[in-house]
Amino acid sequence: MIKNFDELFAQALTCRKKTVVVVFPNNTETLQAVYDACDKSLANFTLVGDSDVIDRKVAELGKTTRPFKIVHRPTMAEALKTSIQFVRNGDCDVLMKGGVDTSTMMKMVLSEEAGIRTGRLLSDIFILEYPQRLDNRFVMITDGGMTLAPDLKNKVELINNAVEVAHALGNLNPKVAVLSATEFVVPSLQSTLDAAALSKMNERGQIKGCVVDGPFALDNAISAEAAAEKAIASPVAGRAEILIAANIESANSLAKSTTYFAQLRLAHVIVGGKVPILIPSRADRADAKLLSVALGVIMSEFYANQVLD
Repeated sequence: MIKNFDELFAQALTCRKKTVVVVFPNNTETLQAVYDACDKSLANFTLVGDSDVIDRKVAELGKTTRPFKIVHRPTMAEALKTSIQFVRNGDCDVLMKGGVDTSTMMKMVLSEEAGIRTGRLLSDIFILEYPQRLDNRFVMITDGGMTLAPDLKNKVELINNAVEVAHALGNLNPKVAVLSATEFVVPSLQSTLDAAALSKMNERGQIKGCVVDGPFALDNAISAEAAAEKAIASPVAGRAEILIAANIESANSLAKSTTYFAQLRLAHVIVGGKVPILIPSRADRADAKLLSVALGVIMSEFYANQVLD
């Protein structure tokens, strides 16, 4: 089982070389991430955008080589269309956002004509490395990027997507905590009712490949001491490896707080589509962008092996 980011990156380097298509890389942050990945021989890259702008940004970085393919598409719309064609034609293993804004890109990705949807819910899986743990340090948070207000059906799919990522990392029975503001079922608080239902669905075999429990407040999901203090008897309490948030606001805020308050390492990937999708923020550190590419490579390899099986 891959238990930390150093192991994740090492594993990605053993995967068959993947092609990452970058949509409209018109900023130095994206190009620096591409150069970092190329320096590590992490993947092959195809940059789809305005070649003149790319050349100018390359010069700003002080680079003299271009270890990637450039496909000239001078407008954002053209770059998006061509990038999605690469996915549809099987010429792309990982799709990565460049200078295009996330909403514009995902609107086109989610369209029926794009051919990227598989009938599953697409969701963003954020992974942090929790240093207080000695064994598996990964904790996943979902969904802070795609699903605005998940209902019970959506939350089943969010769990399935996160469990798929855990399985790709070798964790074959991850512990899933469904979060709320309390560990008690409160009839007037829908997130606690959803959590109780999801726990029972897992118990009855409707959600497989993991152990689900809830509701949990964050402290008794993550801290064994907090769980013991409240006498919560559960295999998930204090040991959660996947956190299912009540809505996009709580997931997004929780994920970003780990970066800005605690400076923890992170990676994230959108799964549920034909290929893994990366939507790095300009504010993401270079390390986070590089680790997200590595995560995308591992997920692409996982999908390929499933097809072969």
